[in-house]
Amino acid sequence: MTDTAEPAIMIVEIKQSYYMAMGEEYLQAVLSGNGPYPKPIACVAFRDMAHLNEYVETGIDGLWSIHPDIVSRLRKAGDILDKVID
Repeated sequence: MTDTAEPAIMIVEIKQSYYMAMGEEYLQAVLSGNGPYPKPIACVAFRDMAHLNEYVETGIDGLWSIHPDIVSRLRKAGDILDKVID
């Protein structure tokens, strides 16, 4: 798949913990590295859980946890677009 203007997949980062916030239909492809998935993947960093809760009332409830090594692999492949929320 090719790059899109709006990322179809979003990962939320809180103190080096990662959660899939958008794009669950691509979860298996992202985790395994097999199969196509839209790129880049947005990785949105928050300072802490309280900071996230200012933007997302439900916090991480119901989100899939992503192992940091998977995010590291995605970064090395150039598939991650990092964003920091101030």
